Amino acid sequence: MDDASLLIDQRSASLAAAGEDVRAWASGRRVFVSSLITDMPDERAAVRTAIESVGATAVMFEDLGAQDISAEQAYLSGVRSSEVYVGMWGSRYGVRMPDGYSATHAEFLEAERNGLRLCLFVHGETGGEMDGAQRDLIQGARNLYTTSPWSNSEDLGRRVRRRLEELAAEELAPWVRVGRTLFRAREITNDGKTISLTAAVRSDAVHAELVRLRDDRAGGVAFASPHTALPVQIAELSTRTVSTIGHEERLTLVAQEQRGSTMRASINGVSADEVGQRALSDGLFGTSLLGQQMGWMARPIDPLAPLRGLALDDSVLRPVARLLFAERLITDQAASRIDSFALGPSHQGARRLRATWTPPQVYVNEPDPAPVSIDGTVTGL
Repeated sequence: MDDASLLIDQRSASLAAAGEDVRAWASGRRVFVSSLITDMPDERAAVRTAIESVGATAVMFEDLGAQDISAEQAYLSGVRSSEVYVGMWGSRYGVRMPDGYSATHAEFLEAERNGLRLCLFVHGETGGEMDGAQRDLIQGARNLYTTSPWSNSEDLGRRVRRRLEELAAEELAPWVRVGRTLFRAREITNDGKTISLTAAVRSDAVHAELVRLRDDRAGGVAFASPHTALPVQIAELSTRTVSTIGHEERLTLVAQEQRGSTMRASINGVSADEVGQRALSDGLFGTSLLGQQMGWMARPIDPLAPLRGLALDDSVLRPVARLLFAERLITDQAASRIDSFALGPSHQGARRLRATWTPPQVYVNEPDPAPVSIDGTVTGL
């Protein structure tokens, strides 16, 4: 298979979730609201309304009540118990705590560490009165994330609701890979032997390739979803054509024996996890961490090579990059799961990439493996 000829259904990025599906996604989901409380009472009320309007629970410091723990412990616990972080940053940084950070800054860092989905909103940059520390916080966040302005509390509420609906659509329709095609699935069912998925495919090229795989009864086909990567055989494909550019696809895939590991060997006293970390850094960032001591036994690994030079829109690039990154590490048995993956906006052709993953547990009675991380700059995406 030629990865350079990946077929990506770029129109998939525009798929929206129905209102009832958004509410089902939001039910029981906790959204942490972070801002200076005294500075933004109207904004906080509007954000609470937006969160509750989609069926989620707003986690706000003023609701935490009397507890026999410190305020710092209380709000960081609130972050850790949430799935989504909404940060509203104005011109003031806030009072520094003993660790040197303001409460809002500490909440943001905790949200990053715990892999929360981030929704960042900024107001007051043009007035010339923004604290230096606040400006540094915002600029640092923009190395990896996109921020949104707001004009008034009603506008902020609309933006928060729209962002939550976008997050719902992403998770309700995850990107998948079947062979050299990449598209968003509406539903995935996996019993360990058979994988069934439905999708609304809007690319004729992707549809034609799926038909070819079906007609060839192709086996050894790469399949990847956000949490799974393995070879499959195409057992069945049925299509309902709903328009000249739309196909409702139903795929049945049969799991096949996975390929052996290529990243799990220690080399010259360097652990397997560190070998993999160095190989990824060299392949993604152009570093030279493998060095001569690894010799021919390890080579740079670049899971994102097929995406370089395609100039994909960020709404497609980010989830597809995460999918290919997860596929490579899971396939190579270097990771049991991807804990976080953040690909920053493009600055003069370069993007910051930061990822953390948990290696597989080799023996049942050994301690849980420590997470492994990389952080660097990629080009060509």
